[in-house]
Amino acid sequence: MPATLMFGSMGPAVTQLQEGLNKLASQLARLVPDGQFGAKTRSRVVEFQQANRLAPDGVVGPMTWEMLLKLLQQVAQGGVPPLPGLPASGFDVLRPLVLTIANQHLGAVDFSQRVAGRPRGLDFLIEMFRFAADVSLTEANFRKGGTGDWHWKPWIGLTSQEKSWCGIFAVYCYRKAGALVRWDLGIGGPVGPIKMSSWSPQFVANMKPADIGCVATQNHHFLIEEIGTGAAPALTTIDGNTDWGRIQRRTVHKVGKDNFNYYRFTG
Repeated sequence: MPATLMFGSMGPAVTQLQEGLNKLASQLARLVPDGQFGAKTRSRVVEFQQANRLAPDGVVGPMTWEMLLKLLQQVAQGGVPPLPGLPASGFDVLRPLVLTIANQHLGAVDFSQRVAGRPRGLDFLIEMFRFAADVSLTEANFRKGGTGDWHWKPWIGLTSQEKSWCGIFAVYCYRKAGALVRWDLGIGGPVGPIKMSSWSPQFVANMKPADIGCVATQNHHFLIEEIGTGAAPALTTIDGNTDWGRIQRRTVHKVGKDNFNYYRFTG
């Protein structure tokens, strides 16, 4: 276990700490891995400790190192095993991991590009549908009519029934982080210990990063990454199934009573 670090510490262990924190989701700016434990590094440490139910003292001791290295190992392995009976309060610990997994897939899909003659991200989409929606697809599902041009929205059942997967991607990130939520193609939404929040005076106050947002028609879903200020804050989100199937960070969604919904994990 690396040495205990605090404000004023210097050296390779601080660089290791900074690089590790940069691999996890944060509401703060990325750190420059310069080996100097300054105010920005301390703020990131406190944020990390608060998100993981550690004493937010800004000191990187054995417990903070243990949690950081554990999460980094999980990220390197592509996620964590599902956690049955995860309480709603426990999901807060997983929120940074959900967003880290989502960030890892930015740019992973782009059907305007070819890799060895196949669309970029095709294998990921096949695995995503299997893992998050319990649906087994083949390359033919991503071809118009089964044999035509490639398309990022696969047909399922009938060749004319194309399926958007923005919500499936959000659920994929939840499942990779250990939350037992899945996507039900029949109802076109997430199922499991998750519930859509109805409008209330606490609607915005109860919203948190890594919640799944959706527009009023529920035909587009996304992961909420950052929440602005005010009664109708702007959002930074990670959206799948955009143009050419790209997974992108966007700033086009905004909270509003009549045009926005989000799901909360209920445990």
